[in-house]
Amino acid sequence: MNSIEAMEKEIEHQLHDLKNFEIERKFDKCLFVGSGDSYVASLAAEYASGYSSRCCYPMQLVLNPVLADNRTVCIVSISGKTRANLLAAQVAKRHHVFALAVTANPGSLLASACDQVVELKYSSEGVATAGTASFASSMAACVQLATKLRFPADMAGLFAEAKILAKRIARKISSCKGSYFILGSGPLFPSAVYGSLKFHEVLGAKAFPYCAEEFCHSPLFSIGTKDSMIIMGRGNDNNKVLDAKLRGRGFTSAYVNFGAKNVIELLFESTFFLQHLILRIALERKLTECFFIRKQALLKMSSDFIYG
Repeated sequence: MNSIEAMEKEIEHQLHDLKNFEIERKFDKCLFVGSGDSYVASLAAEYASGYSSRCCYPMQLVLNPVLADNRTVCIVSISGKTRANLLAAQVAKRHHVFALAVTANPGSLLASACDQVVELKYSSEGVATAGTASFASSMAACVQLATKLRFPADMAGLFAEAKILAKRIARKISSCKGSYFILGSGPLFPSAVYGSLKFHEVLGAKAFPYCAEEFCHSPLFSIGTKDSMIIMGRGNDNNKVLDAKLRGRGFTSAYVNFGAKNVIELLFESTFFLQHLILRIALERKLTECFFIRKQALLKMSSDFIYG
């Protein structure tokens, strides 16, 4: 099985994984720590908690231990091997802060360096691919740790609607020869960041996440006719107006109108949408392997730097 096939199967597995994933313990104030997908999952929890919980990169905690004051430190890492996360766990221990490892590897060095472990469980095809089910599991864990919000009863409905939206948007942007700009404000911003990471990893395409307002402050002036804008929002908001103005100027822009009713639904519907969108573009381009897997020298460079 190639990595694109594995990605497709893991996307479909998520509904079963999330249905059976529940964390009973809640914390009033967390500091979520993570890199890559794990940082995005942490950022989603920050938005979902209404900022009662916060997030940072591991080296931010290492350099500024005061960030952990009066908070439970939740260090998020699928592998539990990231060097910077281990340093963050050591900082938490030196400052006598309760540290929780959120990881799929309960036997990892990170797990042993923390006071407690939340094990991430999700279906995997055993083939290296871009994070899909692992990300959804991480985000679900972080949101549940930081909030008392109930998960959507109709997760299958959100998934199906996201798949329809992805099919429609892919028609507009799959032939993009330039860069992608992914815009999402509020709780849609973590999804924009997640989407940009998947564009890099799966398609080898340059992608930049922004809040719509920040995009209009400066990045707007760098866009070209070969670029594509993906603008996420709900209803008749300012993002929809921005989309219309961009298209009126001859730029390729696609507005994604989510029907989610609350922040939890929005986080998952937008995540599913971006997963389906990137998968669909990969299939239309007849890709069989994720871009990062085809670039073995760069992959080794990445692993050497991250894991040490």
